[in-house]
Amino acid sequence: MTAACNLIDLRNKMMNSGIDVIVISMQNSFGNFVDGPSDVEFISDFSGSNGKAIISGDRAVLLVDGRYVKQAREQADNAIWEIKQFPDFDTTSIVAELWTSKNSNSSSEKVLGLISTSISYRSYLSTIEASRSFPNVSVKLIESNFLRNRQKSETKIFLHDPIHIGESSDDRINRIRADLEDGEVLLFTEQSMIGWLFGVRLSRATESKSIIPNCVAVVPKSGKPSLFCDLEIAGDSSQNFEIRRLDEFEISSTSRNIIVTCDYSTIPAYFISYLQAQGFNTRDSRGKYSDFFCVKNNTEIKNQRIAAELTSIAFIETLAFVENESGLTETDVSDFFENAAKKLLGFVDLSFNSISAFGENTSIVHYNPKICGNSRISGNGLFLFDAGIHFNNSTTDMTRTVFIGEIGDTDAEKTIKAIYTTVLKSVIMFSVAKFPARVRASSIDSIARYEVWRGGYDYQFGTGHGVGSFGNVHEPPRISQISTSLMIEGMVVTVEPGIYKQSFGIRLENMLLTKRAENDGFLNFETLNYIPFCMKLIDRSMLTEFEVSWLSFYNKSIRDKFTEHFKNDTVTSEWLRNNTIDLV
Repeated sequence: MTAACNLIDLRNKMMNSGIDVIVISMQNSFGNFVDGPSDVEFISDFSGSNGKAIISGDRAVLLVDGRYVKQAREQADNAIWEIKQFPDFDTTSIVAELWTSKNSNSSSEKVLGLISTSISYRSYLSTIEASRSFPNVSVKLIESNFLRNRQKSETKIFLHDPIHIGESSDDRINRIRADLEDGEVLLFTEQSMIGWLFGVRLSRATESKSIIPNCVAVVPKSGKPSLFCDLEIAGDSSQNFEIRRLDEFEISSTSRNIIVTCDYSTIPAYFISYLQAQGFNTRDSRGKYSDFFCVKNNTEIKNQRIAAELTSIAFIETLAFVENESGLTETDVSDFFENAAKKLLGFVDLSFNSISAFGENTSIVHYNPKICGNSRISGNGLFLFDAGIHFNNSTTDMTRTVFIGEIGDTDAEKTIKAIYTTVLKSVIMFSVAKFPARVRASSIDSIARYEVWRGGYDYQFGTGHGVGSFGNVHEPPRISQISTSLMIEGMVVTVEPGIYKQSFGIRLENMLLTKRAENDGFLNFETLNYIPFCMKLIDRSMLTEFEVSWLSFYNKSIRDKFTEHFKNDTVTSEWLRNNTIDLV
């Protein structure tokens, strides 16, 4: 069936269930299901990774952030879907607009439907609060299969080798337990936390490149922890926790006086409503335990440094390839990178589907040539490549934008160089920042935006994100203007500012490690990857002497690391030499 037919089917179900407006989230319904389109894509054809669909009987709205406005307009049927941008609009304002649409009876009882397994409990509470401003409105949690049924995955899970982790899952479980009170139980569904605590990974990556299973974990103060999922464990099953079926989910206790602690911002509303119906008391952990899995130990840091260097090798080969070969398509380049990555020690899979974009396609922030069209790389123009790798002990994520062919001196080309240099200045300023330990990530987001703002631009997304250790490529801390994450020593994060025009986009991304600075109580960054910037796109006159010095030192570090490695590859050696010149 087409997305339009799926939308019609959804509206019929809404009418039969007495639901006037429904909010559909990007997250697939909770459980271990085979990969496929998100719920939003299922009814709209929009394939981005962040957005919501708000639907009434006669209107359909796609709410996306600034990264996806252009993509949403191109993929969704504009005769059916209205595209609105967050934060200019939010879910509450759109629902209010639908309540008062011309076909809505403002005095009648109205029901807002939310899928219980794909909305966090905190979002559910916020929706309840917002609904109080509307007369005659009730909020209804509905079952996960309301939209559609999904086939369960046959993927298995395995226990990650402790040699790659640096500590046993026993040690990690005991660290968590030491923080619990008597009679307290920790319940969580956050995938990165599950992977970190139990050392479990998927036996094969899903289509979306996830390698952490989707489970529910229960950790009591004493007794054996439980992992509820619908996957079997492969290999040795002598783990220090029990695996049970998801439909057997329960909190084993003879008393209902225990406190069940959950992170309301990540746990689906289904589980909290179920526990409360069973008479349990729940408490919001407010992200407290993300500090545990976001901070890498010495073994993980060593592995991340190695992984970043290996990924840099594949990146350099790929950029040299695209600038020196003719007649390529965008997927030719992403395929080349994947083949180069497969030769690296410890390769498991790509950490996400590579973004390989040429020309106007660079203006789509998360462009996928296999979905949006596979353009041929011909003539002069910008090429953006964003890619990463899952190794058996680490995960990476990096981006470079280069210019194919010779760039001239027209006003348009001068603008491209000025914008590229502005983004580079943003990366440098953020990379050399010094800031107090445990400062909110929102406080340092503006450091990267400063140079972008000075140029009269902004970007409608976060500055960066945490990267897992052979885990999720996106995890806390979120470095954005609204983030509540704290910056702590030992985190691996990205910095990825970008400037997007209607006809092109430029983004640069490095991986950074938070380290203790020489000043007590302060942190700074270590850059982990070694990939040249595009020298022909840099306007030297826009750089300060400090920035010139930083870039020259970075270029020398790249030459020192890789000149010998590429000495028998003439094409790559020449590209490397041309893009790591000394500017001092």
